[in-house]
Formats: sequence, C-alpha cells, structure tokens
Amino acid sequence: LLAGRTDLPPLVAQADGTELALADWGEGVLTLRAPDGRYLSVAEDGYVRASADQPGGWVVQETFRLEPHGDGHLLRHVGTGRHVQVAADGVKVAEEDPEVFELVVVERGQDAVTRVAAGADVVVVVAGNDPHINGRETEDRTTLRLPAQQERLLRAARAANPNTVLVLTSAYPYAVDATDLPALLWTAHGGQAAGTALARVLAGDVSPAGRLPQTWYADDADLPDLLDYDVIGGRQTYLYFEGTPLFPFGHGLSYANFSYGEPTADVDGSAVRVSFAVTNTGDVTADEVPQLYTRAVDPSVPRPRRELLAHRRVTLAPGETAELSFVLPLSAFAFWDVAAGRWRVEPGAYELLAGASSEDVRARATVTLDGEPAVPRPVVERGLDAVDFDEQSGVEIVDRAKAAGDSVTAVAGKDGELLFRSCDFGAGVTEVTVEVSGEGTAEVSLDGGPVLAEVSLRAPTSGPYDYTTLRASFAVVDGVHDVRLRLRGPLRVARVGFSG
Repeated sequence: LLAGRTDLPPLVAQADGTELALADWGEGVLTLRAPDGRYLSVAEDGYVRASADQPGGWVVQETFRLEPHGDGHLLRHVGTGRHVQVAADGVKVAEEDPEVFELVVVERGQDAVTRVAAGADVVVVVAGNDPHINGRETEDRTTLRLPAQQERLLRAARAANPNTVLVLTSAYPYAVDATDLPALLWTAHGGQAAGTALARVLAGDVSPAGRLPQTWYADDADLPDLLDYDVIGGRQTYLYFEGTPLFPFGHGLSYANFSYGEPTADVDGSAVRVSFAVTNTGDVTADEVPQLYTRAVDPSVPRPRRELLAHRRVTLAPGETAELSFVLPLSAFAFWDVAAGRWRVEPGAYELLAGASSEDVRARATVTLDGEPAVPRPVVERGLDAVDFDEQSGVEIVDRAKAAGDSVTAVAGKDGELLFRSCDFGAGVTEVTVEVSGEGTAEVSLDGGPVLAEVSLRAPTSGPYDYTTLRASFAVVDGVHDVRLRLRGPLRVARVGFSG
C-alpha cells in the first residue's frame, strides 16, 4: 500500500501557474499529475503533494472530482470528501472555504493524439481501467463502454492514422468498437512485467496465447438488470446467451491458424473418452487452446446451449499435429435438478463440440448416456423452495437472509408468477404453508385452474428478513400436478409446503 508522504513540500500556488496532466477515468473520477510524472496525493496532514508514483491504497488518495460552481469549479478530493483550497503554507483539503478554480486547458488529449499520430508508422492506443481507481469491489459501472475520454482518444488516433491498434488492460470486459481495427490485444493486470510482455507480443516475438474467461457483450442492451440473478430465465453468460457477442467466451487469436480433426467419442464404464487432432497450419510456433463443450440434445428442462467440459493448451510448431485425448467422468454431464435437490445425469444423447471458443466449433461427435430419468417432485416430503421454480414471469430472486439463502418477490409494480412442474401430492394433501416476509398476497393454483388457496400478509413484517408462516386449507388434492404460485405486492416468499 502507498502511504502518504509528508517529507515532500506541499503544492504551492505559483504566479506563472503549474501545468498538470488531467486524466479522466470516467464517472467523473480524475487524477492529476505534476510535470515530474508523480500523481497529486493527500497525506494524513491534509496537504496536497505530488508524491505518488501511482494511485493505490485501501483508500485511494490520488483521485479527485471537478464540481461546477458559478463561473468555475470546486475540486473535491475523493478520499477525504473535502474540497481543495490554496492556503499561505500550501495547497490542502479542508471542510470549509473551498477554493473556486478556473480550468484552463493547455492542450486536449485528442488534439495531442491527432498531432503526433499522423506522422507515426503505427499507433498503439493503450486503454482500460486502473484496478485501484475503477476496478474495485466498491465501484459499479454504469456502462460497458470505455470512459468517454478514452473513446475520444481512440477515435482521434484512428482518424489520424489507419495503422492504429488498441491494447486493453482491464479487469473486466468492454464493449469497444473494433470495426476496422487492425488488431486488438487484451490483457488483465499482469504485474510489473506486463509492459515487457505486451511489447514482445506486439513486436511479434511471442504469439499471443490468452483466451477470454468471460463473454464480451457488444452492447449494454445485451445485459440483464444488475440485480437479476435468474441466469437461465435472463439467458445470461455463454451458457444461455442467444445474441451475438462482441467476443465469445474462450475466444483468443494468435499469429498462427489451426485445423481440427474429426473427434471420436465412446462411453467406457463411468467415463466418456473423446479424442481429436489439432494441427498448426500457420507459419510460426504458437499455442492453441482446444476447448471441449457439450450440450444435451433433447433435455427435459432448460439446459445450457453449450457447457465447457475441458480444455488443454498445446504448443505447436508449423505443420505439427497434436493428438488430444480427454477422459470425462459421467458426473461432468450432470446438472443440478431443482426438483430432486441434487445433481442428476439425464439419460439421452449428448453432443460433444470441439473448437477454439464457445462459438467457434470445429468438430462434433455424439454419445448416448444411460442416466436417471426425471421423477415428479416429492412435495409432501421436501416442499418447494421458491427459488427452485421451473419457469417464472414478473419475479426476481432476492436474498433470503443477510448471510445466505434465496427468496423470490414480484418485480415492483407487477404481479409475479412461479411454475413448478410435476409435483407429486401422494395420497392427498389438504393444507399449504407459505414462508413469507414483507407484505402482500400469494395464490396457489393447479394445472392452470382456479385459485386453490390464498394467503395474505396484511401488515408488513418488521423487515425483509423477518419471515412468518401463513397457512390455508382446501379440499383434498392427490396425484401429480403443476403448481402455480402467483405473487402480488412486495411479498418475499422463501418456501411452500404441503401437508394434511
């Protein structure tokens, strides 16, 4: 962690002024650098000094915000929340008497880029995020786009010189305009040797070999609400996303090309064996990361479009072929069965997909697995956890308690509905119990029929985690039925039980 230095003199006002390099990190967060390259920072004594080699620390002391004020701006220090003022003994932060500054722009970043890029052979624009500034667990992004100032710099470089490549250093995906970019190179925050590594890749000394560990979406509209945790219903992640990503899960190019041979697959006892060949058809030695995915051909419940089973990194010289073999336990094909409350391998056909990413499938094979058929939900013995629905509309998943667990509630201003298929009531039940908090009404019906039972919480509980159990009786119900639970009002439902 970077401790605030007090051995350097504070910043002072000068008659001829001091030019500072202002970097806009987006969301109104700024850093300021002195001519010697050091960042302005605030130490424990409250004075502003050009003392930090880089932003850092548990509380970052190198970030500021400009706040319009009359004909000028106030400069607020983010770490302390105080405004910057000029005192006789130096620049400092204080709770009172904030200074009004005039912002004088000596040269804009995009103008400087235009000036130097036009005469360059190649332009490398480095963009992304700083993990101490906007890659922290306390900072939520409002968009997938690059910060507006970084986008302006990139546009200026591309307009001035078509030989512009983009290097992204970030802790998360961005929705960038990659149209007509000769190259885009991404790296996570790789440590003190990252600059050297990037230079070697850009120079062609080393072929890039990374693969994306997440989906890069093309637009904010591809994302669900920030607090939507229904991955299946919201068609989220590479498992369920049906749109066209900017870059898919597992994507990554190199300076070579690779071909894939047809796979062979067979079931051997408690495992599936898959083999295929990969050949470097390019002109340089490079790494390939063959990936093996699966999908259930005819599932009884919604299953992933494809799901990663295994991957392997291989280094191949030009013309070299690697024979790859994977041994997959049958448990790798299991899914969490909410009806049974455990993992289950469903019997049937499974397609095996070999390729260079989740969307770049090069070869396919199919195996048929013996598994465990689905059975009706034993609701008399197990009840129904509300979050274990088969389908939903107008509801969202929320926290059941501060420490653990899930509940569901209707989306604000809407009625919500949950569907639980194939519920076995055995010899018969005559009572329903609903564990709820908040305020509102829950209605139970079967097979799309009329309301079987209704429970209401007229007065709200003391808080969202204060649950109570409501009961309702009805005429005997037996056999197997689909259960629908309709929610009205800000009611949180954790669990439904049946007895009688």
